[in-house]
Amino acid sequence: MENRTRHFLLKLMILVALVLCVIATPEGALAETPMIEPDVQPRKITPPKIDSGNFEITAVAGMLNIEDFESSFMYGARLAYHISESFFVEAGVGFAEAGQTSFERLAGDVQLLPDNDRDYLWYNLNLGYKLLPGQAFFPGGYAFNTNFYITAGAGATDFAGDNQFTLNYGAGYQVLLRDNLSVHLNVRQYVYETDILGSSKNSFNTELSTGISLFF
Repeated sequence: MENRTRHFLLKLMILVALVLCVIATPEGALAETPMIEPDVQPRKITPPKIDSGNFEITAVAGMLNIEDFESSFMYGARLAYHISESFFVEAGVGFAEAGQTSFERLAGDVQLLPDNDRDYLWYNLNLGYKLLPGQAFFPGGYAFNTNFYITAGAGATDFAGDNQFTLNYGAGYQVLLRDNLSVHLNVRQYVYETDILGSSKNSFNTELSTGISLFF
């Protein structure tokens, strides 16, 4: 009987000691001190923010494949107004100089167009939609906001002494290098009706270009 009493008192003392330890421990101390310190250092990435300006002006340069007249260097400019995070409207103008047709190259001195009619000018107004906003990651902890977008619209083309109504459509990829600076990669198709070579047909002219833009 005496042994049982001693065992009971011993257990009671241990229980009281544990309770006192818990009471004496500051609240949250156990939760704040992990048993195992993680050996993982988080990667610090600071992606650039998009400038609050809704206007974006872009200088563009690249190649324009003028149907029947070879590929030529092109340059131009675009001004965009961002209506929302997804939609924007864009006005653009571009310049190029048409090369020779295959017939002119084979015939020698024959010219289908005089030199002053080979200047190629187009202008348009487009609506754009951003499909896949995301981020591009580079070594050194750099991350850049990106946008994949599509555009479509209408305008006109001045070429070969004529002005033709022109439809255009295409896609682009934008990388924001800073809060007010970005680069673009574009592919666009311009379609208009022409009869330069005799019979009337639709002319498909493809632009492959890159651009640097500023927000303001």
